[in-house]
Amino acid sequence: MVWPTLSMVVAVYVARLIYHAYFSPLASIPGPFLNKISNLPLNYQLIRGQFHTYSVKLHAKYGEVVRIGYDHISLSSTSDTRMVLATHAFRKGRMYREIGGNGCEPSMFTTTLPEVNKARRRMLGDAFAAHTMRAVEDLVVDAGASALITAWDSEIAKQGPVARVNYYYAFHRMAVDVIGAVAFGSSFNILKTRNADIIDWLHDTAMKLKESRRKIEQITYDSIMTRKKVVSETGLPPRIDVLQRCINAKDPETGQGLTPPQLESELILMLVAGSDTTGSTLTWIVMNLLHNPECYKRVTHEIRSTFPHTSQTISYADAKTKLPYLSAVIYESMRITSPSATMLTRNVPAEGICLSFGACHHNPRLWKNPGVFDPERFLGPDSTKRISDVLTFSTGVRVCIGRNLAMLDIFTALANILRRYDFKLPDDAPYGPHRLSPSGIPVEVPGLSYLVTGPVNPKNNCWVNISLA
Repeated sequence: MVWPTLSMVVAVYVARLIYHAYFSPLASIPGPFLNKISNLPLNYQLIRGQFHTYSVKLHAKYGEVVRIGYDHISLSSTSDTRMVLATHAFRKGRMYREIGGNGCEPSMFTTTLPEVNKARRRMLGDAFAAHTMRAVEDLVVDAGASALITAWDSEIAKQGPVARVNYYYAFHRMAVDVIGAVAFGSSFNILKTRNADIIDWLHDTAMKLKESRRKIEQITYDSIMTRKKVVSETGLPPRIDVLQRCINAKDPETGQGLTPPQLESELILMLVAGSDTTGSTLTWIVMNLLHNPECYKRVTHEIRSTFPHTSQTISYADAKTKLPYLSAVIYESMRITSPSATMLTRNVPAEGICLSFGACHHNPRLWKNPGVFDPERFLGPDSTKRISDVLTFSTGVRVCIGRNLAMLDIFTALANILRRYDFKLPDDAPYGPHRLSPSGIPVEVPGLSYLVTGPVNPKNNCWVNISLA
């Protein structure tokens, strides 16, 4: 009986392979043959954190719609991606529940239920609106750009006129401190203390390590309880920051607020995803400038000639409206080295759609010479259209609610540090303008893409020499 049973199993398996390859509704969509019958190649790249480069290569070979698994297709067209994200008709895939952690209260990002996402956005939209960001800008700058300048000035005082600093860790510490200042009641001050524990806990939480998640949950719970206790004991009105707006939030349709687990899940999302996205974005921007010296010279000249007095902090509004080349540098970096280049899944009745912002940003039909860092793309009469094609913060009904906070942090940090310091790659830098590809452009530092895409081995690849300008 064993052989007939085994033969039947093999026959069924072969039949399934034949069906997926030749008779599935996806059979006509181009892609590697192995991907048509198995998800193994796709899963292998996801485990390696290399989906972003894998998808770009597949789309370059097969076009804007590629079959990347027996039940998955990938899109690299910005218009198609916008269509998928325009409504809740295409629900988020199972991957999002896994990101959130089984048994954990889903956040606005990890929930797969449209009604939950809509309710959270109604409740929390005001906490991240432009007028709220204007109100908390001083908190952001104090914990962000100003604190980073204090830390780097201290390094220069200790090391001499030229200090060697790791900008990856500096930017991630700064981003965590900013989230702490606006959403947890006070800065975590890790730029000052250089305590890397919380950075490790955040990365471990993204990788679903339970012990680190518990530590982050405790930090979140303590912040909420401390704020409520201070208000209760002093009777004074609370500081109206992002944390307080989340505590006060009510759904205008139902009048309900966030339950304690829901509030914790949203604050954890801000801390884990928000700080890593901002820190990685700043890292890639500085790396791209260091690898493209002419762009670095132009952006520093623009900033220093427009705002020559270092005693004056450059505000977000001034940076956005008076520094067009800095803006172009930021958007071009978010295009060519997007921190959100990993796979985002959406369900359809039978198969799944994978959205690859990295592939969209490297689509040669939309971007001329997509592998070249060229901020000029975002200058001129069509700059607004170009900016709208950068999907780092997603688009449509699932657009990142924290994008205003992220851009406030990014613009103010870059404008102020690029004015104050001269940046130079160390002589032993493994990547830079001295290391060119066969096409004559600087070789990119490889990226590692899980929840956020960052450079591999930042302990070696993200050093810079700084001195006062």
